[in-house]
This record gives sequence, C-alpha cells and structure tokens, in this order.
Amino acid sequence: MGNKDREIVRAPKYAPPYPQSFHPFWPKHALTAGLLLLIVLLVPLVLAYYLQVPMDSNMPPLPDEGANIPAPEWYLFFIFQPFWYLTGEAAKWLSIGTFWLPSLVLVFLLSVPLIFKRRKASPAKMATSSKIVSALILCAFWIGALAGVVKAGHPAKTTGCTSCHNPMMGVRQALPPASMIEFYKTERARQIAVGRYRIGDANHIGASYKDANWQLRHFYEPTMTW
Repeated sequence: MGNKDREIVRAPKYAPPYPQSFHPFWPKHALTAGLLLLIVLLVPLVLAYYLQVPMDSNMPPLPDEGANIPAPEWYLFFIFQPFWYLTGEAAKWLSIGTFWLPSLVLVFLLSVPLIFKRRKASPAKMATSSKIVSALILCAFWIGALAGVVKAGHPAKTTGCTSCHNPMMGVRQALPPASMIEFYKTERARQIAVGRYRIGDANHIGASYKDANWQLRHFYEPTMTW
C-alpha cells in the first residue's frame, strides 16, 4: 500500500539512455579530470622546489625561525593539544575536547540525512538572495575552520628542525643509530623503562615517554619539549 503513495521524481538529464549519450567519459571528463590532477600534483612539487628547508650546516636556522610557515601537520594539533594543556587541575576538562566534542560531531554527521531530508522537486527555483545567504553561511563555516587550523598550527617550527638536527651536532641529533636492532632492543627499552613520564605533568608520573605525542609536541615547541 505504501508503494502506491510514493511518487518517483526523475530529473530529465538522468532519463534513459543515460549515461550512454549524456556525458561520455572521453574526451571531456578524462581531459578535465586529468588537468585537475596534474595541477594538484604540480602544486606541492613547485612549492617543494622554491620553498626548501634550509640545510646549510655552517649557518643552520634557529628553532623559532620555522614558525608561521603553513604545513600539513597543522591539522594534527587539534587532536593532540587537549593532552598538552589540560593537565593538572585542568585535567577534569580533558574529556570535553577528547570525547564529548568529537562525539557530538560524529552524531551530527550521522544525523545529516535525517535533518536535511531531500525535498520533492518543485518548479520554483531558489531566489538569488537565498543563494547568497547560503553561500555566506558556508563561507563563514569554512573561514572559521581555517582560522582555527591557523591559530592552532602557526607556532609550529616547520623548518627549524635543522637548527639542532644537522651533521654538526653528531650521531644522536642528525644521523640514525648504527644498528637499529640494537637501538630498539637496548636504548628504546631503556627509555620506556626509565623515562616514563607524561608531558606537561610537573610530578613526572604517568605512562608516556617519547612516543608520537611527544614527537609532535617536540616539533611544535622544540625549545620546551626535548
């Protein structure tokens, strides 16, 4: 009974014999997608060529000289920063940034199909003013997210690593261990056993050592976390 009450609305452009005679893959789609893909591949190559990390061992950069340089790592700081700053008395708020807010975002994304249901097609089109308002709202969300990423990531010392990690500083700073097996069996095991402290904890207690969290914070603030 329910199927008889349903009305199927089909857009004319998707009517048969789509896709055979509507939008062929070659040459329009293939050339357009290929051009966009080429641009996406060329952009990082060009930036990597003209914006290289300074590697002059005679005059290495200072750690703080790498700040404010955009890098893909910026997007990771939102994940780790609650663990860095919400310590001690502020640790009671840690679950807000690490569980509740991500859970709310996940619930919202899962409920999008229910909230924004597809309406029946109508001959009336959206007014120009409504389109402008919708575009402004989307731009505001995008600018807000971008501003948050820039605010969180701009202090990262993207190109300041060579200040200490260069051949002049010796094996421990620039060159890898002579034997990686011996390093992980002996040196790394000693770090885990002896250096068990949580970054940011004044009492040096916890269950963390120089793991991925430490590595990222060391990259973010090398003169404070090392």
